[in-house]
Amino acid sequence: MAQTIRFAIFAVSVAVAGLAFFALHSFWMWTVPLLILLAGSMLAEYAFNRLASNEEKQRDLEDRVRNPPT
Repeated sequence: MAQTIRFAIFAVSVAVAGLAFFALHSFWMWTVPLLILLAGSMLAEYAFNRLASNEEKQRDLEDRVRNPPT
């Protein structure tokens, strides 16, 4: 469940960053979406760490070791 919530928060932040990218037409066009993505990923990891059990955190770490992000 914690991984689902982490994914949902990240997906919402990507959507909001996309909307901000297309809505702003100035210097902020690049900085605001990047800040939204950064804040969304930090919030997603914080939520995961607060909601996940120790076993789920262990499984997540093992999965990241076996399948590193590319």
